[in-house]
Amino acid sequence: MGAVVTALAVLMPGVLIVRPWLWDRFSCGWQPMTGVWEQGDQCVGASSGPYAFNRPELTDVMSKIAQQNETAEDGSCAKGANAVTVAALMTLTSAESGGRALHQLEGIAAGQANANANKAECVHPIKLVVAEMGATEQAATEVAELLAEREVAAVVGMGLSLQQTADAARVLAQQKIPMVGNVITAEGFDGNGSQQDRPDYRRCDPSHTYKNGIGLGYFYRVAYRNAVQIDQLAKYLEPSRKTLKFIMTPITMNDPYTCTTLPLVHARFDQKSRPLQEVKFDPGDSATVKLSAQRICASAGPVSVFYAARASHLPQFLKSIADQSELGQCRFTSITVVSTSDAGRMRAKEVDPNLEQQRLAALSSPMFMNGTVQLIYTPLADPDVLPAEGGMKRLRESFTKLGFDPAHLNSGWAISGFDGMTTVAGAVNTLTALQPVTSSRVNAALGGFVRGGSAVGGASGNITFDNSGNRDDSVPSVVRLCPAEGHEPRTARLYPTETACP
Repeated sequence: MGAVVTALAVLMPGVLIVRPWLWDRFSCGWQPMTGVWEQGDQCVGASSGPYAFNRPELTDVMSKIAQQNETAEDGSCAKGANAVTVAALMTLTSAESGGRALHQLEGIAAGQANANANKAECVHPIKLVVAEMGATEQAATEVAELLAEREVAAVVGMGLSLQQTADAARVLAQQKIPMVGNVITAEGFDGNGSQQDRPDYRRCDPSHTYKNGIGLGYFYRVAYRNAVQIDQLAKYLEPSRKTLKFIMTPITMNDPYTCTTLPLVHARFDQKSRPLQEVKFDPGDSATVKLSAQRICASAGPVSVFYAARASHLPQFLKSIADQSELGQCRFTSITVVSTSDAGRMRAKEVDPNLEQQRLAALSSPMFMNGTVQLIYTPLADPDVLPAEGGMKRLRESFTKLGFDPAHLNSGWAISGFDGMTTVAGAVNTLTALQPVTSSRVNAALGGFVRGGSAVGGASGNITFDNSGNRDDSVPSVVRLCPAEGHEPRTARLYPTETACP
């Protein structure tokens, strides 16, 4: 894992022999002493300097973090105060994140910058170590163990709604290290397995443990869980009598994000005489997305469908619907696609050129542009509907100073990253300058952010937590992704107050 290397090679006459157990470190840019290694053909581990895990797109943000770490010295915020190390545990290369992983890390870096620059509130300066779990979070437990060895005060990020995240959380909780999840929304990923939502895990992988809760009292999340998002969507849809008819869902149920969402949608929208029809596609076979669109096209009148899947296939689904409608192969007069927060991916430029082509094609299709096809969802955070002052103003100022692209705020992941880091910094800075900062004390401070009491002022609003570590201060808005010509689309809020598309 990240053990100290005591011997690098064995010399023979005229030959330098590299030990096989060193190759995983040598192949990642020769980082034997810094806790970086190769696993699953990717560089994973932890970096507090400019090392970017052999990912060129991360070079700039990692360099900015390294510079901020150099200036976050003991006493730089308050006389006698020690710097505190916080880790960003992430999957920086997941296909389910797309370009948003970079946005999230930039938001975390902006949160570090804001915390250390705020002389009125900064007591302990924050140093940041970035920990990469890999595309499938294949190194989640090993990297979590490495962070525990380094005695970090807290962890932000925590990856996606996956079992591997739960495994990493178990390692960190055992060492009493608090965690703030930035973009994790699935049921089960809290202190009690989301019991208050009465989740149904029967379609989920029976070997997964998150259904019993994760983090043992050390896990919090600033993202709104899916049950809250679905409730908001129902409040918007029901008064207007927009009746859902279909659920677009993957045929495989090994992803907690989808397998916990599906029963919640049924419970909220099924009618006794007519349950929602499940239209299934195979995530491993893109042709099945088009076939699913054909089935929905056969329905007459105005149609509403709940897209209960990761958004990596959402552009293809929207484009397939639009294409078939333009060819006269559809019977609907209009179609409303409703989804949870991952649909915000439609506002983020894709890393994969094929996915980016699909995204742009869906957004520029005549049926989307004229409103025949509409996308409605609950974002994690949305710069177009959040107040311009307060936390969003501080985030934008930090983004500008760091030279990050302001368009990276659109997906919401940068905002959530900023809020995760701001929450941890707020907890750290409740401790006095001469008071030792331990992970247990930071956890106690996080647990003190409760409704009606102390709160953290984030970019998405005030942040507090309930007894299970779920966000408890507010609910997400319902937004529509608006048509736009020649530039990235914006959103308009539909609920709780409705605004028109720009």
